[in-house]
Amino acid sequence: MTFAIFVYYILLAVIAAGSYFYRRTYNKLTEKNIRLERKNNKIELESKAFSSQMNPHFIYNSLSAAQYLIMINENKKAFDYLSDFSLLLRQMFENAKKPEVSLADELTFIKRYIELERLRFNESFDYNINLNNIPEPKNIYIPTMMIQPLVENAVRHGLAPKKHNGFLQIDFHFDKLLICKIDDNGLGLKQDFQSNPNYERSALKILNERIKMMNETSAMKAYIGFVDKKANGGEGLLVELGLPVQNI
Repeated sequence: MTFAIFVYYILLAVIAAGSYFYRRTYNKLTEKNIRLERKNNKIELESKAFSSQMNPHFIYNSLSAAQYLIMINENKKAFDYLSDFSLLLRQMFENAKKPEVSLADELTFIKRYIELERLRFNESFDYNINLNNIPEPKNIYIPTMMIQPLVENAVRHGLAPKKHNGFLQIDFHFDKLLICKIDDNGLGLKQDFQSNPNYERSALKILNERIKMMNETSAMKAYIGFVDKKANGGEGLLVELGLPVQNI
């Protein structure tokens, strides 16, 4: 009888140990699968973000703008335009390979994009980029392809339809996160969404999904917010984006 009880307890111990190691292995595999799923989702979203930047309409319109300059014998302007366009595409491809880019690189990319669009829209808007107490942009790293879609939205759907006296103000400052404010005096939030009927499938939706994914693993929570300035008697749209950064 004593031997049977001993064997019984041994079996219980073996079963308990087996259950423990099974649960531990299962949990590890589950965590690994979750990490792999997050990684795959991140890659997919970054690929979508790159695809949204490689907008065929933007490429076609840019080449059409260069063609028009050649037709009116503005050959130097056409050469400069195509040169800047090729640099923009090159930087776009290079940045697509990186999860993060320096703020300095992002600023260069944004300026190139804005200058191309200004020329395409007959310099119907001006812009200013301001860095508040950010001494070394080259040492600050942010997630790639996060800011340009918002700038594109302001230019294409806010300022371009206005046709004249447009202004785009982009401000950066630190408040635990890197805060980027994109402020235009265009046609406002309603016009932005009306002129972009595929908004839910657009770069802005991808950006929101990327923010959601970042916030699953980051202690500092990224965010994005939109303010239609018409509600307060103003013009245009204000977008605020908060991003976690790495300092190198």
